Amino acid sequence: MTYWTLLLFVFILYLLPCLSFSYLKKISTKKVNNFIVFFGLLFHLFLIDQSTFAKGVNLNFSNTLLITSWIAVFIYWLTNFKDQYKGFEYFTLIPAIIILVLNPLVSDQSYAYEAYSSIAVIHIIIALLAYSLLAFGALFSIFLLMVEKNLKGKKNNYLGFSSRLSILDLEKVLFRVYWIGFLLLTITLITGTYFSEEAFNSTLIINHKFIFSICAWMIYSILLLGRMLFGWRGKKAVKFSLIAFVFLFLSYFGSKFVLEILLP
Repeated sequence: MTYWTLLLFVFILYLLPCLSFSYLKKISTKKVNNFIVFFGLLFHLFLIDQSTFAKGVNLNFSNTLLITSWIAVFIYWLTNFKDQYKGFEYFTLIPAIIILVLNPLVSDQSYAYEAYSSIAVIHIIIALLAYSLLAFGALFSIFLLMVEKNLKGKKNNYLGFSSRLSILDLEKVLFRVYWIGFLLLTITLITGTYFSEEAFNSTLIINHKFIFSICAWMIYSILLLGRMLFGWRGKKAVKFSLIAFVFLFLSYFGSKFVLEILLP
């Protein structure tokens, strides 16, 4: 299939579960939606292959977002297999759709033809997993906040956000995601030192990327310690997680956006 055909298929397959008021949504079951998202993920993977690995390796801003969105949607598909998170598709599939639309508009055709070393490959894979998990955690924390507001009987029903799990169980899921993401982020920072030495012949480069990454790591540390020692939850936990993710986003995607989009 061509790039544009794959893009169209993924766009449609991710959009269908989000059509809350459509006839399709009313008659669909969780199995139907699971199959729809599964095939969306499959075509999304083929799209990544064409966009990122067609002529070498092209990990530009747009393609990196494309990979991150695939991992986030895959985690959503796994965790929501029994349809226990009503409305969470708006926080996962809609951002993925936006990234799909932007991919051909901001894509930079700069391929790396040289082979990456094993350290570099490990660093890139772990970094993408860390960013994706922590992005998923940020989105899930907002979803949890919406569910909590709906349970408190607010007049507005926030797009029907609800869950079969209790708030406490949702928080347990959220902090499991944060712990795994934090561990992977820690490994990313460690392997990044060796990757920097290999690529730039320097053991440590103090730049905005490094500073933002350390800030994100420290805020996630405070969040997880606050959870363990003081039982932080609700708005406080969401606030810390979102601030940490903003720093994390700026550390990698922000620099890529400036260098590749604003200053081509």
